[in-house]
Amino acid sequence: MASLTEYGQREFGLIGAGAVAASLVGKLATKAGGLGPIVGVSYRVASRIANTLRAGTAARSAAALDPVRLVVFHSPPDQVDSLMEAAGSVEISWTGKNVLILDCDPSHPVPAWFAARGASVASVRNCGVPGRLRIEGSGPALLVAQRVVRDLGMRAIEIPAGAERHFEAAILAGTAALTPLIDQTVDLLRRCGMRDTEALAVGSALFEQTARAYGYSGRQSWAWHNRAPEPAQIREQLQGIAEPLRPALRQLLLMGLASLDRHPEIATAIRGEA
Repeated sequence: MASLTEYGQREFGLIGAGAVAASLVGKLATKAGGLGPIVGVSYRVASRIANTLRAGTAARSAAALDPVRLVVFHSPPDQVDSLMEAAGSVEISWTGKNVLILDCDPSHPVPAWFAARGASVASVRNCGVPGRLRIEGSGPALLVAQRVVRDLGMRAIEIPAGAERHFEAAILAGTAALTPLIDQTVDLLRRCGMRDTEALAVGSALFEQTARAYGYSGRQSWAWHNRAPEPAQIREQLQGIAEPLRPALRQLLLMGLASLDRHPEIATAIRGEA
């Protein structure tokens, strides 16, 4: 695999627990080959991981990681402490090693633990965006992470330090915050007499069409980009909508007019709508 051999890392080690095979570790082991020593919370667990992955060799001690330059880490939150205890139980020279944290809860202190011992650290995890993986880190480990993502057939979304909250908010806005709006839209279509299946199809198509148009032409795809709507029509549309959609939709319209810096007179009319 180019991502490993290009950086002189023909073999990589694994510190793992939990459903390792179902994580990005499993995909990496399958596509890359070269999995060497596996360290678990116990030798029995390490052996089970090796058998499940059909790759690598269970290590009786974390000392087996000392010769390798690339170490991959994966663990569910409840086993992180035990794994870190195992990793710190022997003297290992982490300086010069690259550590990739794969598919892990970002709240744990694992990256800081490795970085404090001289390793270059990067994280790679799913982010809810189809075909893309989120990566964070710096130095050589970040370069390895970028190549690993490409070799897994995915695209990387690199999040610089300090921008994590912006990305999390973007995911929130595009997923959990959006679904209720889609649901309310579908409900309005049902009130028009559409059957459930038709309402779902039409509602989904409306949002898909809007998203595709935005992906093609950005802000210019907005229905009101060049041509202002009729205030009376907006007032009538809003008054015909019941709670909880009416105030939410009103705020969305105001947000759009403000953020896209268009038609202040329409914003005034919406604010005056009772």
